[in-house]
Amino acid sequence: MQHSIEVSSQANILIVDDIQDNLRFLSNIFKQQGYQVRSVTNGELALKTIEAKLPDIILLDIMMPIMDGYQVCQILKSSDTTRDIPIIFLSALDETFDKLRAFELGGVDYITKPFYIEEVIARVEAHLTIQRQKERLKKEIEAHKRKDELLQGVLNSSSDGVAAFESIRNEKGQIVDFIWLIANPMATMTMGKTTQQLIGSTLLQDSSTKIFQKLFPSLVTVVENSSVLEEEYYYQEDAFAGWLHIIAVKLGDGFALTFRDITERKQLELSLKDANRQLQEEANVDSLTKIANRRRFDEYLAQEWQRCIREQKPLSLILCDVDYFKLYNDTYGHQAGDDCLTQIAQAIKAAVKRPGDLAVRYGGEEFAVILPNTNARGAFKVAEAIRNIVKQKAIPHVLSQISEYVTLSLGIASTVPDRDSFPDTIISSADQALYDAKKQGRDRLILKIVDRQLF
Repeated sequence: MQHSIEVSSQANILIVDDIQDNLRFLSNIFKQQGYQVRSVTNGELALKTIEAKLPDIILLDIMMPIMDGYQVCQILKSSDTTRDIPIIFLSALDETFDKLRAFELGGVDYITKPFYIEEVIARVEAHLTIQRQKERLKKEIEAHKRKDELLQGVLNSSSDGVAAFESIRNEKGQIVDFIWLIANPMATMTMGKTTQQLIGSTLLQDSSTKIFQKLFPSLVTVVENSSVLEEEYYYQEDAFAGWLHIIAVKLGDGFALTFRDITERKQLELSLKDANRQLQEEANVDSLTKIANRRRFDEYLAQEWQRCIREQKPLSLILCDVDYFKLYNDTYGHQAGDDCLTQIAQAIKAAVKRPGDLAVRYGGEEFAVILPNTNARGAFKVAEAIRNIVKQKAIPHVLSQISEYVTLSLGIASTVPDRDSFPDTIISSADQALYDAKKQGRDRLILKIVDRQLF
């Protein structure tokens, strides 16, 4: 069953949570945004509601009585009717194991409680956009597939290039060339020659058929071994430029050849590849700051954690928080606040030099930097660079209690991961360091050294 998502302002959202306060809070948020909202308090009601009318997206609490969110997700993903509906898990659980399980079951995102309104709205809108783009691509693919099926009936007609060749052998019986015997109108048009020019000419002596000069050894194998050649080649001559699907089979002491223009299909494949790459990038990028988002943070930290375990390399993490950002928003407005966050994101990117390092908008006014293969000393230098670049930007903050400009508090943690530890370990250490930086007056760096040898 195909389900099309409506425009964003009319999208149908189903919220499942056994806590009424959460339901009211989320329902009010999305109703104010113009969405159609349905809310239920348990998994069984959710399945019945979905059966009555498919939602465009589901916000699903994990911890519920009778049937938890994981079970509901498994049921939905096992059905052709509902498996493509994006599911965002809601939970107070912030453990990596819980997040990994949510993604393994088919969830597209994971939002931890308490909720940040802007984050929840942004994530829902991002996944609705991704889903619409997937459906649009699917329709385009289906349209091209139907077109190919309609053209299938003429593949054996003159719409394909058809030609036949005979071997030319030397006194030792070795094939040294081939001579054109037959060429239909499509073949002559593709080669940019008339029938009279092609028939009787040879492949190697005819400079206008360069593709056959490349194929010559393979064509000899077709004749000598009765094999089949099927390849795709890019062919460019004065009369034609594009991709050809070529099939050659043994025919007597020569071979028969058919070739089909597949340029459109190749272009579609490239377009789909680019579109899929773009979708993947959009799913991992914060829409405001254009740096990596929390989802990408979780994925990358887990990935690098495992790599550092294998290689016994250090891993460092920096957590940053904009000092007195709420006062900044209240003073200058949300648009200025967004501009401030964007400038800080760019400052962090400017300080993060290596391709393997990842700058992240961690949530709200918090940022993070993952530094693989970096000890505490190296992480401290990066954090100091971030702090200095932000200061150099001199973003005014009249209500800051520590400076006339925007400042950052930064917590740094470094460790060599082992098989008995988890990514939450370094997050907790960096978070504690950040907390200490704020407690000690803000606008400073605090380093949490897990192992003295790492400094």
